[in-house]
Amino acid sequence: MVRKRLRKQQIMQAAIEVFGKSSYHEANISEIARKAGIAEGTIYQYFKSKQDLFFSIGLERTKDFCKQIDLNLEGVTGTSSKIRKLVWYYLFYFKTNPDYVRSLMLEMRVSRDFVKSSPHKSFKAFSKQVLQILKEGQEDGLIRNDVDLYLAQHLLLGTLEHVVTRWLLKGEKYDLLKYHDQVSELVLNGICSEKKPL
Repeated sequence: MVRKRLRKQQIMQAAIEVFGKSSYHEANISEIARKAGIAEGTIYQYFKSKQDLFFSIGLERTKDFCKQIDLNLEGVTGTSSKIRKLVWYYLFYFKTNPDYVRSLMLEMRVSRDFVKSSPHKSFKAFSKQVLQILKEGQEDGLIRNDVDLYLAQHLLLGTLEHVVTRWLLKGEKYDLLKYHDQVSELVLNGICSEKKPL
């Protein structure tokens, strides 16, 4: 059982590198098998198709991302502190996993099949977590009552996605984390009550 799990991880790591260096359509199973040091047929013992492998990577990495977000938010109190930490970790995770992020942002997220995939369900869980933080902020008076929380959620996540996608398209030539303060301030200044300190 352990051997099977390790082999599956080995295949997925090779696939992340191959998909991250080329495109999903250009990458092929034989190249992934070579990278993993296994026979091409072995991949099909673990994954039904190239697309199944592609979305399985998304599922595993998204689950890992959500788990790490939970750990990073543990013990953090107050909505503004949670938002700042979430923004920082989002950018940190994507900065330190560029091969995966290239596949996720430039191909997986724009695929018509993505909305039916398991990674999309995990992203929805993350989106709900963001919404919950915003709800808590509105309940404690930090976020104004006239703010539509769903729009605030889109503002935060859309800004983060744009910052990461631009970084990828610019060739990852600068430190993605340099934007974490600006993104946090932009969102918080847009939704917070003037009466409450940020």
